[in-house]
Amino acid sequence: MSRLMVPSVNYIQTRGSKIEVFGPFDPPKQLTFKQVEERVLKAVRSWDRFPADKESLLKLDADLSKDFGFDSLDQVEIVMALEDEFGFEIPLQDSDKFKTIRDAFKYICEREDVYE
Repeated sequence: MSRLMVPSVNYIQTRGSKIEVFGPFDPPKQLTFKQVEERVLKAVRSWDRFPADKESLLKLDADLSKDFGFDSLDQVEIVMALEDEFGFEIPLQDSDKFKTIRDAFKYICEREDVYE
């Protein structure tokens, strides 16, 4: 064995001893409608420019422009908050169809295969 290979092997062994093993891989748990609803509402509510005085209107059937007065830029920022919450990108051609919070909810349920 050459001298160049020894440090490489030691490095792998040293590094390998620090790895924690947690057992067999568990697939991610299936989301429910209730969990998606709570996370969608949380993402909208936690948006930094959400009007606190309109929190009582925050429900799935709330219209983003009529009930909250959001313009297209506001809606883009809300979509970004939803992307951060759920960990995937929502294409612009899909997010343009979000008129109510329920539209975003339905999109996420379809995207994540939520059926219960």
